[in-house]
Amino acid sequence: MNKLILALCLVFSINLNADFLSDGRAEYSNNNYKEAVALWELSCDEGSMQGCNNLAYMYATGRGTHINELRASELYTKTCEAGDMNACSNLGGIYENGVGKVRQNFNKATQLYIKSCNGGCDIGCNNLADAYYRGRGIRQDAVKAAGIFNETCKKNNIYGCHSLADMHRKGKGIQRNKSKAKKLYRKGCQLGNGSSCRRYNRLDEEGVK
Repeated sequence: MNKLILALCLVFSINLNADFLSDGRAEYSNNNYKEAVALWELSCDEGSMQGCNNLAYMYATGRGTHINELRASELYTKTCEAGDMNACSNLGGIYENGVGKVRQNFNKATQLYIKSCNGGCDIGCNNLADAYYRGRGIRQDAVKAAGIFNETCKKNNIYGCHSLADMHRKGKGIQRNKSKAKKLYRKGCQLGNGSSCRRYNRLDEEGVK
């Protein structure tokens, strides 16, 4: 199973006192990443959790600044504690990868995925399911992983559908069922996942119904 893509996504909602936030968005959209970083620094300093979340993304990905996982983790911690469940999932991803000055900590990562998932973040749920599948920071349980992937797939989450399809195709931890896998890949493909499209086509060429 491929590692799930983390929800390192920017927050673009705007409030009445969000000039720095919205100006940063405009600069980011024009690929002026350094300017976006500077504006979101100001937004974060003013207390905007959205600005802090966007700034964390920039430090995590190295856009407009040097990659600084420690700074990203500090900002994601701040926004996670303020109730941003995407940030909790992102922070878990940083601890799971254990890069830079942030030590790898599967237990901490999984607890953050649990918090994120309980808070309604589908990507957090997918990351939690992956932790169950791999047995990282939690007791390995492929059946539970499949159940979580199934729930996110029902909500049209691409990675939930693709991951569950992979499990059915490989038959690892759950009963192998290529027909179910094909249907799930088809749904993932319809949702825009290229990998799901390729897997669907392969199964179709094999004659799987």
